[in-house]
Amino acid sequence: MKQTVCMIASMYLLFLTAGLDAQQSINASFAPVADPWNFPSDGIELKEKPQVLVFELDTLPAEKKVTWIQTQQDIQALLPLSKKSFIDVFLDFPGQVGVLPRLAKIEVLSQSDSYYEMRQFYEIRIMGYVYPTTYDMSYTLVEEPERNRTAIIWNLLDSDGSIGQSEGGWYIEEIATPSGPAIKVRNLNIGRVRKDFPLQAQIMKLVGPGELEGIVKSIVKEAKRRGLK
Repeated sequence: MKQTVCMIASMYLLFLTAGLDAQQSINASFAPVADPWNFPSDGIELKEKPQVLVFELDTLPAEKKVTWIQTQQDIQALLPLSKKSFIDVFLDFPGQVGVLPRLAKIEVLSQSDSYYEMRQFYEIRIMGYVYPTTYDMSYTLVEEPERNRTAIIWNLLDSDGSIGQSEGGWYIEEIATPSGPAIKVRNLNIGRVRKDFPLQAQIMKLVGPGELEGIVKSIVKEAKRRGLK
């Protein structure tokens, strides 16, 4: 039973890093796209319901007896919020506890106007067992006011061994709509999760898109709860 719980819990580690991450340029290339601001692609209509347009997994050759599953993701949405409201909710790191699933605690390691380092504690509770994991992330806020754009770039700094990489960002552009301000939002991430059991990649592929959509929905729900628009 305990082995089953560990299998399920390790599957979630990718999704815990997806929505939470230092580069100095807003156009820095770290992701599987040349220009992260060039979205949506032709033929794609953004909607309030988040769309997982890319979710790719690749099991890498073992390194020092550890096998990593590398992940790439691209999530896009058109949300009925202002850019400020979205950013205010996401950068309220202590306030993420109780909003983002399974997040138990956040410690502020370092913080300035545009740079943050956080230690994040997750507790995945399954069948009476608690599977804890801890990792440190950096987040850099990069603003481009003349284009009404803001990026939040993240990087994994350290972990307890379960996560080997997480780098990506939120790309947020405010636009005008007949019903008021809205934002085009894109979440790009490249990550590595330690492989702990057979068929782990297949299970992650099955449940991953729904988990990633849930991160975006949680932020929107919290913004509405706070009365933000």
